[in-house]
Amino acid sequence: MFTDKSIKGLKPKQTAYRLYEKGTDKGFGLKITPAGSKSLFIQYISDSGKQKFYNLGRYPSISLSDARDHCRKIRTAINQGNDPQIQVQQRYGAVADLIDYYLKCMVNDGKRTWQKVGADLNFNCKDILHLQAKDITPSHIKKILHNIISRGSNVQANRIRSYLGRAFKLGIYHDNDPKNLSSDVTFQLINNPVDAIPKDPSAEVPGERNLSFEEIKTVWNHTDIQEQFHLATKLLIIYGCRTWELCGAFKAEFDFEAMVWSVPPDRVKNNRWLILPITPLAKELFDKLWIYSRDSKYIFPGRYNEEKAINKTSLAHAIARLDCVQEFTPRDLRRTVKTRMGEIGIEKSIRDRIQNHALSDVSSKHYDRYDYLQEKRAALLAWEKHLQEIIRYDKNTAQ
Repeated sequence: MFTDKSIKGLKPKQTAYRLYEKGTDKGFGLKITPAGSKSLFIQYISDSGKQKFYNLGRYPSISLSDARDHCRKIRTAINQGNDPQIQVQQRYGAVADLIDYYLKCMVNDGKRTWQKVGADLNFNCKDILHLQAKDITPSHIKKILHNIISRGSNVQANRIRSYLGRAFKLGIYHDNDPKNLSSDVTFQLINNPVDAIPKDPSAEVPGERNLSFEEIKTVWNHTDIQEQFHLATKLLIIYGCRTWELCGAFKAEFDFEAMVWSVPPDRVKNNRWLILPITPLAKELFDKLWIYSRDSKYIFPGRYNEEKAINKTSLAHAIARLDCVQEFTPRDLRRTVKTRMGEIGIEKSIRDRIQNHALSDVSSKHYDRYDYLQEKRAALLAWEKHLQEIIRYDKNTAQ
């Protein structure tokens, strides 16, 4: 039997799943979405033999006892030959329904951050999840953001404001979208309540930290860091790639005959293949990593489980412990490479392609399918040559 305690203890998974109560109420069950929302339902078989689900309500907006009472009424109607789905009318969607719809749109658009966004919204907006979305006013939004700011999380407040703004915008479109004609939920939104709430422009100041050539030399030659992390840091200095593009890499991505590294779309921010030349210096660093990776399929296997890649935050934590230069992050290394490459004369269009920045011009977005591998190789070789001069690289003593 379901209890409030057992339901609260259920955790979301990567995909939605259903649980059924083994009691007297036939077909009574609970659905848990990846975002953590929980809905009670009754499963039944229609006269045509089709399996159907009737939504009894979102938990805990509807209590277990009320859901069971409703379930019994629906079961009685089904036993009398009535299909509750035929009688159902559209209901006004709650904020929780709006968030679920927003996350569904994120998934359909290939946004990999949908789970984190869902967790953040459900945690910070828990006081309004049960309210109808059409009843939400700027005062509700203002209170939510004030509570976040009171915790000293101004950046988070800006992000929650952005998420809610997008969710309500989608909710306005929802009711007029032909694809949602059969939906049993309508939001009836006229205005976006987030529009009246100003963004705090001082909360998220664009990063400025970038390492000088002298700092690059110091970090490159610093030995007080675990060897794998030191090698990873050097590779970030060569490529300026995103941390997870490197730390989540499979060995199969590397073709050392063609000297090409192919990063698949599922690990790239803009969901497009990132094709990078492997330079001689990078090859030596990868060779060292191969030894540390042992038989794992990853070049950076987990410390306790070689079947998984290293934790996403491990490299950032290792770099944070460096005390040889002013504090910096892996993202600062990305900015460093972009800046210092420009300083030695590498043109911006090639720097953008090496770092796989999304190019917004019509030609690049829709027509240009050339991989620029030759141009990227020439640029990286020029960058590598300059690095070697700066760090006084000695092939026989490379870390």
